[in-house]
Amino acid sequence: MTSNRGLVLLDKLAYEGRTGFTTAEVRADLQLSPQATSNLLSRLAAAGLVDRVAGGRYALRPIGSLGTSAVWDDLGSVVGAVFAGRPHRIGFLTALEQHGLLVRPVRRIQVASPYRPRLKALSGRPLQIVREGADKVLLGTEPLGPSRIATIERALLDTGSRPLLVGGASRLAEALAAVQSSSGLSDLATAVEEIPAYRRIGSISMTLSLPLAETLEPPPWRTLIELEPAAQRYGGWIDNAWGVAWPYPASELEAVTHQ
Repeated sequence: MTSNRGLVLLDKLAYEGRTGFTTAEVRADLQLSPQATSNLLSRLAAAGLVDRVAGGRYALRPIGSLGTSAVWDDLGSVVGAVFAGRPHRIGFLTALEQHGLLVRPVRRIQVASPYRPRLKALSGRPLQIVREGADKVLLGTEPLGPSRIATIERALLDTGSRPLLVGGASRLAEALAAVQSSSGLSDLATAVEEIPAYRRIGSISMTLSLPLAETLEPPPWRTLIELEPAAQRYGGWIDNAWGVAWPYPASELEAVTHQ
């Protein structure tokens, strides 16, 4: 059962439009002792009304999910509770999974932001922060509850920009196989200065004859880039159209696009 104090707290948070709060804020708002505050928040979490996303940090459950178990389906509220008021973007593999483009599950929550919280995990999942300037972090994003998430195009560029961060080019190929078309990918790549990522996307799409290839055009290039830096090299070749050096045969990625 939720106490009167719990209802007062939930009503206050809803009235103020807040989705995230801390233990210290609850203590100050309700004038409770540390133990009483802990007991109250434990009861609210057990009732499925709030989520404990990290030590001393909580997120208010959206109306449509009150009373349900936390938390992966409410990613926007979880991230928003930590990055409230700070520019950020849920991106990379986390965004690709949220958009339904990955077959293999993702455990890590990857967020781009100039702000770097000390937290190492959110709701029991590892949190990985990618430093990015405030001038570009919100380009190519859309709302996800109180948070911001990369659009499909931005998430593809995120993943293509840092092959080592996402576990190799196979994760990018996995997502590209699920994309039928894309508008403005080239323009967005220019705006966020991720032409190398665009070239990797184009090379994979055209080499594997993926549907997305029909909407992509190779940009001018002068210097080769690696498809997957630090990858073991065997049977490598050069994609001269996109200026991308593959460390292995194309067949290595064909397997993940036919899952």
